[in-house]
Amino acid sequence: MIQKITSKRLELPPIYLVENEDDFKELPRGLPYIIGKKEELSFITIYLEFQVLYKSCLKTNIPIKWLDCLKRIGYKNNIRTFTLQSGGEYFSSSEQERVIEPDSIITSQYLVDFDRLSELKILPVWLEDLKASVQTNIIDEVTFNPMAFNKQLGLNTGASAIKHNMRNLIILDVSGSIPEAIVKTITSLAKLMSKRFYADIMITSGKTQLIDYDQVPESDIIDIARRSGSGNEGEMYAKIIKESKEYNTVICFGDDDSPKGFMRGSTESLVNNFKVNTLYSLHTQCKKTNNLAGYCRVFEPKTTIRVDDWVNTIA
Repeated sequence: MIQKITSKRLELPPIYLVENEDDFKELPRGLPYIIGKKEELSFITIYLEFQVLYKSCLKTNIPIKWLDCLKRIGYKNNIRTFTLQSGGEYFSSSEQERVIEPDSIITSQYLVDFDRLSELKILPVWLEDLKASVQTNIIDEVTFNPMAFNKQLGLNTGASAIKHNMRNLIILDVSGSIPEAIVKTITSLAKLMSKRFYADIMITSGKTQLIDYDQVPESDIIDIARRSGSGNEGEMYAKIIKESKEYNTVICFGDDDSPKGFMRGSTESLVNNFKVNTLYSLHTQCKKTNNLAGYCRVFEPKTTIRVDDWVNTIA
């Protein structure tokens, strides 16, 4: 009896397990199949899951070492491979005439989005750790307001609300001294991090721009980074941090370049009026330095955490 191959983790394209000639005759022509035994079904399922997940990872266009990420959750380098086929004759001497590539049936409708990759713990560990930490802070800030008014129903149905609207901030140094792969990674992840972390985004290089959380969805972060130039600056940064703001968590990506070194001849002084509870510094030199990323050194957080070994996850 033919059996459709399914997965508990994700939706697979319609592919069938064929054990013998009778199964083959029962299978409608044109449907893809894999010839194997029922005892091999779990291995076949893992193989197909890997094909879908790896293609989903590549579709993000983020230069992360996705094979290492998949290996970490069980899809190791020695995964058994199976031949995907369609049509042909069961006893054909030429298997090649019926072999099809997985890419031909793993279409976009079966690819999982970034949120699902995150749920499956496929993202790099450092990003998962950041997410877990910052989201815990957000959850701690959520309260239930029993008197919240529902306009559609015209009733006080209650709703969840964030206490004090405590936001977070993501700082991206995208200047020319930051490796291109890192810039591509952090700018590609920026919108997701903003959404997940309830965070404003600051982009700095030849220009510095602070993007409010509410404006992030309509902003092209990659294009803004590209148009910001390749140098460093301090004057625009100084004007931004002079305004009074309070952030629960600041996550800063950068190297040793800091705004202090790029304010020559400026009448602006580096006065910080940002209150920060927790600072995460992701320096491009990782364990090779004890320095914080340059564009977060001006802050005086209650807690500072250096994130190491994050660069080696980037391809």
